Amino acid sequence: MSSTQTFFFAAVGDVHGHMHRMVSHLTAWEERNRKPLDFVLQVGDFEPHRDDADLTTMAAPMKYRHLGDFAAYHQRRRRFPWPLYFIGGNHEPYGHLDLHPEGASLAPHCHYLGRTGVVELNDLRVAGLSGIHREATFTKPRPPLASMGDVSNKDFTFFNEQDVERVLALGHADVLLLHDWPAGIIPPEEAANFEGLRRSANPELVGNEYARLLVDALQPQLVLCGHLHRRYASTVQHPNGQQSRVRCLASLDQGADAFAVFRVHGTTLQEVSEQA
Repeated sequence: MSSTQTFFFAAVGDVHGHMHRMVSHLTAWEERNRKPLDFVLQVGDFEPHRDDADLTTMAAPMKYRHLGDFAAYHQRRRRFPWPLYFIGGNHEPYGHLDLHPEGASLAPHCHYLGRTGVVELNDLRVAGLSGIHREATFTKPRPPLASMGDVSNKDFTFFNEQDVERVLALGHADVLLLHDWPAGIIPPEEAANFEGLRRSANPELVGNEYARLLVDALQPQLVLCGHLHRRYASTVQHPNGQQSRVRCLASLDQGADAFAVFRVHGTTLQEVSEQA
């Protein structure tokens, strides 16, 4: 990151198909602050369902399978006002997304980063890892897409060792997008506040060690994550003196806690408001 320009971008937590609500909130922020957003980053559970067939490939109980707003953007009846880049979570139409494991543009101004991916945005290097962790399948390949329908949809929601290695090979990122939280960001005195929210292989921990490995290796200025439907801020201190700020965002259903806006000037990346 070396540009001397000043710009703003937004980060959004789990959208769960509510694209219209997301656009309304962020365009209202632009109007209130008289600042344009250059782009938007989203941390998974975006749910870009084009049709009912996509819904059948999502891992979720039937009561949570709703078509959502994405069809309007895919059919070009509506358009995102700014470029949007998202990773996959654990509630996505992977029957569609896994046709593009390296990433793709799914609609005007809407870009999937793939199972792993990196993009340069205004000299800001943004890397992402889709999915969540399951230890039992971490060292195994995902099922082939052709097996969807014969195996559980959940089997497509997990990242694996190869995915982590691909992100590690990127060498550096200014911003790292994760769905699940990195382990070790919750101090022991706050552990009780996360009862029932851990969703971890280790019931004593929040997050997973492989997400933390990526934070430690890439040393991004900013880590963005979702998944637990809770806003939280932390900092990871690296041995070389560098710091990574971690910003976990809530679900869109929870309102302003799902949003954050950042100002970038030169090599400085700063959160400009606690709530967008």
